[in-house]
Amino acid sequence: MKMFKSLVFLLSIISSGILAADEVKLGISGQVSVDGFFSPTVTSFIVKKVEPNSPAEKAGIAVGQKIISIDNCKIPGCPADEAKKLMRKQSGEILQLVLENEDGSQIPVEVTMNAW
Repeated sequence: MKMFKSLVFLLSIISSGILAADEVKLGISGQVSVDGFFSPTVTSFIVKKVEPNSPAEKAGIAVGQKIISIDNCKIPGCPADEAKKLMRKQSGEILQLVLENEDGSQIPVEVTMNAW
């Protein structure tokens, strides 16, 4: 059975840095869709908000873009727990994303994680 969820909460936890003291915020909020219940996989990840002066804004991430890869874990298909782990970074670490613009073009983005 296919399940569809909008998980702004999941993204908030991932990007807020509250899971560990040394982790830093990415600075985005979005709509995350998943398929499955016990072992969900991410089917869609759309950026809905980019915080000013955040690592995401500095990397050029914009509202409306889709994240289609997180450190080489492809979306759709990336297990939700793996996506969460991959987005947990400490200050100075690089998060590699592939974004899809509204026109369908894809761009690789490296986000240097740091406090803001």
